[in-house]
Amino acid sequence: MLGKNTKVEDFWEDICQLDNDRIHYTGVITLEPVKSNLFQRWEKDLWLIEGVGFRPFYVVDGQQRLTTSMILLQAILESVDEGAELNYQSIASIRKHFIFFEADNKLQQSFIFGYERDNPSDEYMKTKIFCEHSGSNQFVETLYTRNLSFAKHYFKLVWVKYLQMRSP
Repeated sequence: MLGKNTKVEDFWEDICQLDNDRIHYTGVITLEPVKSNLFQRWEKDLWLIEGVGFRPFYVVDGQQRLTTSMILLQAILESVDEGAELNYQSIASIRKHFIFFEADNKLQQSFIFGYERDNPSDEYMKTKIFCEHSGSNQFVETLYTRNLSFAKHYFKLVWVKYLQMRSP
């Protein structure tokens, strides 16, 4: 049984109570550009930054809100068929735009959102939340990774219930 009155549940309730013509206000997200001397160490992601033109940022304020949104998106993507479209976009296109960017040659791959590699949540997010294979698969369970797991299970459960309520 899932806990009561969590921020994840509040987030879901806020979304469910929106009118179709409204958007959810997440609050201010504060970002700080990552300096070149720091992202130069991100060997596996340099292709995305220098080759494709992505700009890396640290999330100074709002990481929990962004993480919660990403987990909800992943739960939704897992609930639909791979060939389905959401808002006229393929599942593959949504994943590439928000979660996991892969070069056409399949040799380079990077996550769009994540943690520093030495953060225990990084490996957990990649393998357990985003369901991607990792070379190490060495994640450490912490209070924060348990919160990530809770959020994913909660969103999968409420999304299925939401779809059932909307179907005729």
